Amino acid sequence: MSEPPLLHDRYRILERLGRGAFATVYLAEDLTMGRRVAVKVVEDSRDLDGRVLREARAAAKLSHPHILHVYEVVQETDRTLLFMEYVQGETLRSLYAKRRLSDKDVLEAGTQICRALEHGHKRGVVHRDIKPENVMLLEAEEVDARVMDFGVARLEDHTAITMEGDLVGTLAYMAPEQLAGRDVDAKADVYALGLTLYEGLTGLNPLRGKDVGELLRASGERRVPRLRKARPDLPEELEAVLDAALHPEPQARLDAVGLRRGLEKALRKVPEAPAAEPTLPTRVRSTVGSVVSPVRLGPRAGYMARRLTAALLALVSLAYVLPGTGIYAADLTFALVAGTAFLALLWPFGGGLVALGLMAPPAFVFGMGWGLLYVATALPLFLFLKWRRREWAALLPAAAPALVAGGVGLALPPLAGLLLRRWGALVAFICGLTLAVAAGLAGWATLPYTFSPDPGPVLLEGRYAENPLVALEYLARFLDLRPELLLQSALFGAFALPLSLLLSLGGRRRIWATAVYLGLLFVAFVAAPPLLLGVSVALGPFFIAYVPCVILVTLFSLLFPREESNSSAEH
Repeated sequence: MSEPPLLHDRYRILERLGRGAFATVYLAEDLTMGRRVAVKVVEDSRDLDGRVLREARAAAKLSHPHILHVYEVVQETDRTLLFMEYVQGETLRSLYAKRRLSDKDVLEAGTQICRALEHGHKRGVVHRDIKPENVMLLEAEEVDARVMDFGVARLEDHTAITMEGDLVGTLAYMAPEQLAGRDVDAKADVYALGLTLYEGLTGLNPLRGKDVGELLRASGERRVPRLRKARPDLPEELEAVLDAALHPEPQARLDAVGLRRGLEKALRKVPEAPAAEPTLPTRVRSTVGSVVSPVRLGPRAGYMARRLTAALLALVSLAYVLPGTGIYAADLTFALVAGTAFLALLWPFGGGLVALGLMAPPAFVFGMGWGLLYVATALPLFLFLKWRRREWAALLPAAAPALVAGGVGLALPPLAGLLLRRWGALVAFICGLTLAVAAGLAGWATLPYTFSPDPGPVLLEGRYAENPLVALEYLARFLDLRPELLLQSALFGAFALPLSLLLSLGGRRRIWATAVYLGLLFVAFVAAPPLLLGVSVALGPFFIAYVPCVILVTLFSLLFPREESNSSAEH
């Protein structure tokens, strides 16, 4: 299958980074400049008089170390494309949820955001949607903030083009005048930043969860409790400057310069985090946190991880399948396995294609129909995953029998879900069908960890089938006699789906979700066969396979970073 077309003859889309209510963000390679960029695609951007596009292009001219740079803005018939700087880091929202920032970190980020706002405001550009999701802290030793989506808020809001007034932004961070739909200026950004910093210092935004009517009724009054009511340990100077930034009347509110100066003064009086001797539980939490702190893979680490996965899957699948076929000589088998795995390491597409090709002759020897059925299944799956840029995972079904024989077959659903996200359900289901065929051909009395005795060599009767439809008929007869294998395939697919949701959670919610996921998986595999089909379950072998699954899913939940569901997740 050919490569997808380039955007504007120079940008090649690599993967999707996130999706929000109005826009989708992709990682792309700028072939002209030789760099990676984030491409924000705003669908159905109806800009009747061009003023929104003018504002976005004005924002693209901003150049400041604490503003995520927009390289180019292009408007098409039904969408607008923003080509932006790509950086690695985490949003304030993610860091707030993890309690990863000290008070000084929050205030240092606040002063940097103020400088970014000053730069934009002097040039007539108002952000309109300052919130924790739109500020990213780079992966660095020192605090290094980037304000994202300058000039994009109006572009993403469909009503702001046609309605009088600008109700643009997130309600919980809107200034009173912005919430009322009146014209807003730079002071609205200061109000939103004040709330963002207040949330970072106290752990909550008191306006979150309130409806529009309630916020409008209080639009002329003080709406945020005083800082020292929640944090009496912080200096009065900090409370005063945030009070001035959160004044309900814009004319009495600080501007970005005043807020920055106030934060810089307060920063000198904020105490360092206490260095008290930790208690035993604190030591334990600290040690565990240092070991299992989520790891965010950079582009090069992700590049290597994909190739290592491709090589490992090629090695496992070929080492299990080829020696038992009798087609390849022993010396040649070793060379083919090692050479193909090495090729997959260097070139996942070529290595995966060769591995699938090496497993085709045994299928054709068993019967022409079976060989054609194998090709009709494996090749479309491989090309589909190539289209999704996941061709290195196409060998997972081929490796499934080896993983089951090694006692880790129950890890297939979470592994497919992690590698392929929502498409993992399809691949996990095919893994289950592959296991069914392997069980029939190898004469497994039971699968290694569950289910009923073998009813007979049904698949072996179909040997030498010349027509793929005949081979498919034998497979259908086999699954009819062993419906628990079809049930297992369905369960594989079902339990691959929640991994994407699991990785989008953070903190305690992810731990609880992991426990629920593992509990449901246990109940489904143990209880569903006897309840639905009246077949027995071999609990001993099941537990042997369940333990690696628990370890794998738990490591996923502890080690992998949270994946933001909106477009601000990663730029």
